[in-house]
Amino acid sequence: MFQFSQQTYRVVMMRMLLEGRTYDKLPVSRFLYPITTRKWLSMAKVMLLENVFLFLWTFTIIGAFIKPYSYRMVPYIVAENPNIGAREAISLSRRMMKGHKWECFVADLSFLGWWLLNLFTLGLSGIFYSNGYNAAFFVEYYVHVRGLSKDSGLEGSELLSDEYLYSKASAETLHAAYGDVAETVEQLSSNLVPVDKPNGFVGFLSEWLGVRILHARSVTKYEEYREQLHQIDTGREILDGAIYPGRLAPAPMAFRFRESRTVSSDRSYSLVNLVMMFFIFCFVGWVWEVSLAFISEGTFVNRGTLHGPWLPIYGTGGVIILILLKKLRKKPLFEFLAAMVLCGGLEYFSSWYLEKTHGGQRWWDYTGYFLNLNGRICAEGLLTFGLGGLAIVYLLAPALDNLLSRIDTRKLTVVAVVLLAFYCVDQAYSAQHPNIGAGITDYKGSATSQVS
Repeated sequence: MFQFSQQTYRVVMMRMLLEGRTYDKLPVSRFLYPITTRKWLSMAKVMLLENVFLFLWTFTIIGAFIKPYSYRMVPYIVAENPNIGAREAISLSRRMMKGHKWECFVADLSFLGWWLLNLFTLGLSGIFYSNGYNAAFFVEYYVHVRGLSKDSGLEGSELLSDEYLYSKASAETLHAAYGDVAETVEQLSSNLVPVDKPNGFVGFLSEWLGVRILHARSVTKYEEYREQLHQIDTGREILDGAIYPGRLAPAPMAFRFRESRTVSSDRSYSLVNLVMMFFIFCFVGWVWEVSLAFISEGTFVNRGTLHGPWLPIYGTGGVIILILLKKLRKKPLFEFLAAMVLCGGLEYFSSWYLEKTHGGQRWWDYTGYFLNLNGRICAEGLLTFGLGGLAIVYLLAPALDNLLSRIDTRKLTVVAVVLLAFYCVDQAYSAQHPNIGAGITDYKGSATSQVS
């Protein structure tokens, strides 16, 4: 399943790189490109068939070296036009790369020095520079080969039809496609009433920690005002051509003017909703690790130190990212790096504390993993924390907050209190009788030793 998603998100990366060539801004929703275009299954089918073909070609000496270059354009083709079928995309890539495979091979060789440097720096030079440079270079190479194919009238090149990936639409075209957005921008701008930023202790909690106590009207009004400003800015960016016009894509991406409100990360969260999100993250983490254990070991393993269906390290990590990194939400790169450091510190401390308080028992051990520190944390885990932190801040938490806010506050409070009561009982019991055993603390030689 992970490989399935990873291959599909190769297309997402190519799409974002292609849009980034022409447009000043990329909306966060572009991470959900397969979903917003409703072409997830189609993209996955193309990438799956490509990988099947490449695997079969590995049984031939020539095909193992040549066919990866023949299929090199497939993810770019699908990123431009996700309506294209699997065989069409593969065949078009083969035709586009005819006469260019050696050229592409030489281009790959030009990065040999960067690959060696990446090896010597244990992957750090790639993460911070050369991986992005490589990706940007081959996006430009695709644009070059695409242009040659279009100019020569190559069979199938008419399917490469997303003209607004390469040049911005005229103001008239944008206003025709986004007339409702123009009207809403004008209406909001004329009715906008400035609201003062909340001050005092309530304002501090909201501004610095993203926490809203009870029904803080001043916070609610200010966030609504700030959201209106954001809506106006978003609308103007679309009309000014700063953002790719999704409605004009070969696979149109629906846009309702106020949709960004539903995923806005620039918000504060009520205490009740934070408690509920803590338990949701705990439960999702437990399901994830139990599923990994079941897939790899073929048996049910109740992961973690507690006996209930929750892993508090997931809940704690998610909530402290939302609270302690609130001021970084407008800077995704710093949010990513800070999430790596924060959650890495949490995992290291948790491992150390559990080992010291439970007679040397370990519930996870990364010994042998790339760039691990005393077996408590590793580079792979830190990268996962960073990416997971971005997903929580910009997608999951806002969506969950919207859902939880629709529930009656009193009923939700009762549920939160009950969950907290069960959780505290489990903590107290597990302090004396921790969850141990095969696949939990006895993981030597187990494929689940990496999970926490």
